[in-house]
Amino acid sequence: MRIMSQMWWKVLLLVPLLVLVTPLYNSDEPRVWGFPVFYWVQFLFVPLGVICVAVVYLKAGDRR
Repeated sequence: MRIMSQMWWKVLLLVPLLVLVTPLYNSDEPRVWGFPVFYWVQFLFVPLGVICVAVVYLKAGDRR
């Protein structure tokens, strides 16, 4: 159980995969600055994915 409590943050690597589930955001409305939801959600996933991968990288440390 101790190992699982120390590795829960690795689940964050699944968050960037949500961009592959296009039915979640495949629509025209709402629009932000003229962009349909399909585009601005993808733009939001880029920094979100970077943050998630960075957290996992920093938590894992150098374990070679």
